[in-house]
Amino acid sequence: QVAGCDCNLRNTLCLVSAVMPLTRNACKFIVAQFGSRFANSFLTTAVRFEILEAGGVVKFASAQVANQVARVFMQQISGVLTDNQPLKHLYVIGEAFNLILVVALMPVLMGIGAAESLFLVNVGLGLTQAFSQPVSKSMPPLIVQPEDFAIVNSWDLTGDKIGRNLAPMALTILSSSFGFRVAAGSSLAMYVALVALKMSVEISETKKKTMASDATKASVLSRLLGVFRQVKDGLLSLRNDRTIGLLILNTLITNMLLYPLGSVVFPVIFRAIPEGSIELEGSIASSFILALQQIVGVQKKKAWMNYVALVSLGAAIGPFFSSAIVYGVKTVSTRYPEYENWIGLNFGMLGQTVSVMVLAGTLLTIQSFSAGMRIFMMFLVWGALNAFNNVFTIYFNAHTLHRLGRNERGRFIANILTLFTMANSIGSMMYGWALASGHVDAQVRTASVIVSAAVVGRFLIVVGLRSDSEGRETVLLRRSD
Repeated sequence: QVAGCDCNLRNTLCLVSAVMPLTRNACKFIVAQFGSRFANSFLTTAVRFEILEAGGVVKFASAQVANQVARVFMQQISGVLTDNQPLKHLYVIGEAFNLILVVALMPVLMGIGAAESLFLVNVGLGLTQAFSQPVSKSMPPLIVQPEDFAIVNSWDLTGDKIGRNLAPMALTILSSSFGFRVAAGSSLAMYVALVALKMSVEISETKKKTMASDATKASVLSRLLGVFRQVKDGLLSLRNDRTIGLLILNTLITNMLLYPLGSVVFPVIFRAIPEGSIELEGSIASSFILALQQIVGVQKKKAWMNYVALVSLGAAIGPFFSSAIVYGVKTVSTRYPEYENWIGLNFGMLGQTVSVMVLAGTLLTIQSFSAGMRIFMMFLVWGALNAFNNVFTIYFNAHTLHRLGRNERGRFIANILTLFTMANSIGSMMYGWALASGHVDAQVRTASVIVSAAVVGRFLIVVGLRSDSEGRETVLLRRSD
């Protein structure tokens, strides 16, 4: 019997139950959420890497864009269904569709229409993830008591980050050693287990009165058309509050010019590292990478996948440093607590600006370094960049919560999230164009120019924020607030 749980549990469920004072049903939900995010990231990464191998750079970048655009519209449909249909059915159906997508990989495994099938499955994975998110986010009130919402949401978010960043490494180990077939088979096994687990989750849901089909269709159409309204309202919000507008522009730069590097650019430039170059270096960095490859069993011919996974781990480590920075800002602002958000925003943005400058310089000169140093430098820079991005986001959110009324926050968040997703899609297309420029040297140079634009944009935003004395007053936390 596990303390805090109402029955005997084993394996992962038992481990989760042992550290959380929740019921078995809530533990099932949390494990299912982690498993779902891990499985989706695992299969999505596998499919995208295969697209890069079979379809080339342009199709690889196009797959990222198609996935993101599909998610924007599917979220609107899922939102309507979540409000009007039984959640348990939607919860299980969303995961069951992933089984169909794995089966759809059969032509790829048979060598028939590989690039086209992979592209469609990639879009399908984006649709299923977008479909499941509004459903799962609406479920905690039906699973636990209100006093446990914070615990469930905290573990849900933590599991999401861990699953998303752990999956590429797990894929690298499995796929490089046993091939894509075994990776696909593992995905099938994971989804079968997840469907069974989700079916066992108990939901205290009163029977809903479903909307008439015509009304449902009208609501879905309204939500889909609302995407364009959200983009327009998100752009208009730039001028409603000058300070918030500058902060939104700063985040747009991150989503459009920086984040696509991890998903689009790094796989391409690391794939261009000649086979065997790491082994011939004899540097400390290359020795570390080779030792890690030997430990996890990564094959040389698929080593570039391991390089991508290593750099992406910087994004997972970054939040730990950002937490320390936030604690430092809290300590520094002890004497003047009203300046906490102002200090945090400035520290985050200055850190972002410096780290982007280092990133641009690293990209511009990366071809002159050894393969091991390229990977190691990108790991450090990417980790620092994500740490300062997190610091900025924490204080950006704190400022908007301070400035916006309760009846404004939800609409504001929905609008800017849609805007950020669209910006990410545009950025993926831009880098796709950059990577289609021929040799890897030309690809890196063009990507460096795009990152340099982010440096200029960040610098102008910092100057604009610090030169606006009236805007600074809106950031200060007065006692009366």
